[in-house]
Amino acid sequence: MRSTFAGLQMGLRALQAHQMGLSVTGHNIANANTEGYSRQRISLVPGHPYTVPSLNRPLSPGQMGTGVQVAEITRIRDEFIEMQLRMESQTTGQWEVLMDGYEQIEMVFNEPSDTGISSTLTAFWKSWQQLSLTPADLAARAVVRQTGALLADAISHTYTQLHRYREEVNGAIGVKVNRINYLAQQVADLNKQIVAVTVSGDHPNDLLDARDLLVKELAQITNIQAVTDDELQMHISISGSSLVQGSHVSRLGLREEPQGYRVIWEGAGDVKAVFNGGELKGLFQLRDDILRDGYMAELDRLAQALIEKVNEVHRQGYGYVADAAEPDRYPDGVDFFAKVDSGKWAQDISLSKIILREDGLNYIAAGLEGETGERAPGNGDNAMGLAGLLQETKLEQLNGSIPDFLSSLVASLGVDSQEAQRMLANQTILMEHLERRQEAVSGVALDEEMGNLIRFQHAYNAAARLITALDETLSVVIERMGIVGR
Repeated sequence: MRSTFAGLQMGLRALQAHQMGLSVTGHNIANANTEGYSRQRISLVPGHPYTVPSLNRPLSPGQMGTGVQVAEITRIRDEFIEMQLRMESQTTGQWEVLMDGYEQIEMVFNEPSDTGISSTLTAFWKSWQQLSLTPADLAARAVVRQTGALLADAISHTYTQLHRYREEVNGAIGVKVNRINYLAQQVADLNKQIVAVTVSGDHPNDLLDARDLLVKELAQITNIQAVTDDELQMHISISGSSLVQGSHVSRLGLREEPQGYRVIWEGAGDVKAVFNGGELKGLFQLRDDILRDGYMAELDRLAQALIEKVNEVHRQGYGYVADAAEPDRYPDGVDFFAKVDSGKWAQDISLSKIILREDGLNYIAAGLEGETGERAPGNGDNAMGLAGLLQETKLEQLNGSIPDFLSSLVASLGVDSQEAQRMLANQTILMEHLERRQEAVSGVALDEEMGNLIRFQHAYNAAARLITALDETLSVVIERMGIVGR
């Protein structure tokens, strides 16, 4: 026969189960705006039924129910969407870095503007044109020297700004590598805690959310592959090399080299770390391909062609000294730009020392000797030749004229920048779509939680009324039965 007090136990289990439901619902409501939080759900199942014992056949029509019990508290998470988010975060992080990089490079070039290289190059070309008309005019020669100095400063300043930005990008690589090491250690520590909870038979829901948030940030920094084992430990690798293996972390190190940081795996000799996605790939691409081998190298080509060709033509002409002590002297064979022995053409471009001298205006070679060898102060043929060189002459090393090369460089920068913006815009739309899908699965809907709150509240009240009813019944049995006949 079933115990008289079995109903009280059933009511107690109902109270405890629905009290747990209220707690889980309250936890969801409290974390409705918590980043990375996954909605949790309580699973209620019937208790183990009770079979009334008998000798030959059951005394009751079947097994007796024993109430309700909490099977588990699970978090609602779609692992497939999570994997898609990690993959797309890598691409998004890469294009974010590239877009910011192109914007910074565009600000450095500052084209078109009144202070960019194009405008100073045009002013330099016009000054030679004007000098060809009045080659004996010291004022016109002063304009040539001044615009030449401004052009050299514009090219040098632009290159220096690109070099400084490249150093900033190199520093950002070091910051990202240190961040990877920190996040990896945090994931390994959480792996320890998660295993401890898992082996005891519980679900470490909040710990899993915290780990997923760290892994999401890792996926934005670099390309990772994450695998979870039976104990819910997460093993993470970068391009096939292990970063986190359970509670063990393989740290990344920085090797400083002339061209910038090289990232290696610590304790593995000199093995280079490979990054195929994320912000780190964008930073390496920006530092090495776009800046060093791209716009800085192209600016060097421009400066080298400008220096060599202007000097080549300038040496063929002659200047003019209009001085009573040295009448009708025509110095020649002088370089307009200083020779660059360092190989850093754009960085070290400047006017030659003789042109910068106090009497340097006399050495500006505006004239060109005729076929009979005559020289005259009014000859401006060489100045006209230099003006044509700067504006029209096709240079072999530039595959075109100097203005065309510069225009092509600026245009390619604009195209690359627009491409980065377009790719980032597409990635942003895709990420927002995936995040909405994840939110639909894992996010906390306050309306739904309020409905659960009322449902569990009424169930709790009903369980309490059940206990009250059983208490009144037992009170009659215990206190009032047996009074008749006394």
